[in-house]
Amino acid sequence: MGEITLGTASAILLAPLVFLLPGGALLALLFPAESSPGSYRADTASWLILAASLTVALTPVAFLALHLCRLPVGLAAVLGVLAVSLGLIGWRRGPLWWAWLRERLAAPRHLWLKLLDAPLAALILVTVLVTGTRVWAVRGVNYGAWGDSYHHTMIVQLILDRAGLFTSWAPYAPLETFTYHFGFHTNVAYFQWATAWLSGNATPRTVVLVGQLLNVLAVLSLYPLAVRLSGGRRWVGVSAVLVGGLLMSMPAFYVNWGRYTQLTAQVILPAVLWFLVEAAEHPRLSIRHWALAGLALGGLGLTHYRVTFFVPCFLLPYLAWRFWLLRGDRRRAASLLAGLSIAAVVSLAIVTPWLMNLFNGRLPDVAADVVTDPNAGDNLRQVFLYKDPSQWVAWPLMVTAGLATVLALVRRSPVLLVTGWLVMLLLLANPHWLGLPGTGLVDNFTVLIALYMPVSLLTGHLLGQGLDFAQHRWRPTGLITIPLVIGLGALGVRARASALQPQFQMVTIADAEALRWIQANTGVDARFLVNSFFAYSDAYLVGSDAGWWIPLLTGRRNTVPPLLYASEMAADPDYIERVNSLARYVEDADLADQAMVKWLSEQGISHVYVGAQRGRVNEPDSPLLDTEVLQSSPYYRMVYSQNGVWIFELSLTPDEPNLSPGFILPDSTEAGADLPALAARSA
Repeated sequence: MGEITLGTASAILLAPLVFLLPGGALLALLFPAESSPGSYRADTASWLILAASLTVALTPVAFLALHLCRLPVGLAAVLGVLAVSLGLIGWRRGPLWWAWLRERLAAPRHLWLKLLDAPLAALILVTVLVTGTRVWAVRGVNYGAWGDSYHHTMIVQLILDRAGLFTSWAPYAPLETFTYHFGFHTNVAYFQWATAWLSGNATPRTVVLVGQLLNVLAVLSLYPLAVRLSGGRRWVGVSAVLVGGLLMSMPAFYVNWGRYTQLTAQVILPAVLWFLVEAAEHPRLSIRHWALAGLALGGLGLTHYRVTFFVPCFLLPYLAWRFWLLRGDRRRAASLLAGLSIAAVVSLAIVTPWLMNLFNGRLPDVAADVVTDPNAGDNLRQVFLYKDPSQWVAWPLMVTAGLATVLALVRRSPVLLVTGWLVMLLLLANPHWLGLPGTGLVDNFTVLIALYMPVSLLTGHLLGQGLDFAQHRWRPTGLITIPLVIGLGALGVRARASALQPQFQMVTIADAEALRWIQANTGVDARFLVNSFFAYSDAYLVGSDAGWWIPLLTGRRNTVPPLLYASEMAADPDYIERVNSLARYVEDADLADQAMVKWLSEQGISHVYVGAQRGRVNEPDSPLLDTEVLQSSPYYRMVYSQNGVWIFELSLTPDEPNLSPGFILPDSTEAGADLPALAARSA
């Protein structure tokens, strides 16, 4: 671990502009400065957070549109969008904000009371704490953790290299389709183009940093929805952010899994629900409101396929409640149905081209196998629900969420809809409870790590009600409530700041040095046997240390493709079988045997790489590669051994001594130091 660098600081300073401007410009155009009679008006904090969430949703939509029109994306286009967005916001919102400021400065008497906005001040302070914990957790970490980060980084790099979406994964993997959801990756590419000219961060570092910034937005995005469902109580929104950002282990723990795609979708999801509620409760049918909801929903669909199912889980209880309220007003009920149709049409128009593209790959077949085969999928994840739910939601928060449900039931508050949403999410992952098919399409793991949203909303409602009561009981209480909120948040600061756990890191400091050595000392035709094991019901191969990253970071080949080889198509129809067969053969073979070494050489394998984590990331039963076996064999020549990383070269002439060449490496640098070639392509 290292200190926070100038590149990180520069990127964080630019982040508000990058994430606020495009979404803010669209909101400024579609939402009038003055609300219609009887309609809801969002506070300034809600407006800004919705703008950021909308930017995250718009980015994949824009990339897909440009891809369909065969237009490239690049630095000039991104900076142009930011400049135009800034101009539009200044034109539409500038006079309104200036009038607001003049109004409060007009009467100097009791000016401090006029300027004091306790909920806003508390939200800003909580946001600073959440941002600080997320950035501190990844200080000096330039490569994402666990398995998912590898293909996420590769996809981002390919988008940067190709100036947009792509089909061929060359030169990193022999795959020829791209059907994966891409909202996170396009947002990282957009951020990289917007900030790399100043920060100098390479792609892998930007992936980690944007992942943490989206982690902040994922909890901030709960604020507008919490305020809306509570009837405009801003302390409820502040409390929801406090609980989700600092008092719960999720989503802060996502950094250990590289679970960035689901996280990005959960930045968009609360905004989609807010826009749908806004459109549904507008006093008249507003096409622009419904169209904006459909646009955000379309962006969500491109960002994460499974999380998109969370929307109907909310809409079912919400629409049941809404239609019950409108049971005597057929005109409003018909208007609501018409609006839902508009949102559906807009979202389908956005996602249909990509849905058609899915059939170019294997993803539909994989999904069909999961739905139809009761043994498909990760069975362990399906039983998480029954083991220890406190690993996802602490017991005190479960109790407070339950108390909030009781309070909402007694008061017949719309917040009760959040409890209905929570129940529907659990049913989504367990349709067999109702005798319905589809178990495994959305697994319990996906739902359980997303429960921070409904739990934060419910717990925030209970805590916020108390703070709001105190604020209205005696106005100067605002000076007391702010320290109270910060004090509660401080309880979770240390845990959230240390969320990243070393055992999940594949690329360590030692591996970064070894990868630079590979780039400088091996030929471009080198191929490495690396540590791996079979996951997903033993169907697909995954890497288990830094050897998995060799193609992306050095340009050399290895024996483990990115995980998405399972859902994409290769030119060779037997590619999956060949990859799996090689790994299974190595698992059962004696690597020290001369015949085995000859066979490996015939497969094009020239080297063996054992990373600093020794093939133990994700805790496989036994690492594939044993350095003692390799050292004892005369058919492997050790060419690198430094800080726990071993590199062997295959040698069919056993008379060569099995000795290190005796080179001396410089002292260790910052964790995961950027490799020059990749940094050059990223800038």
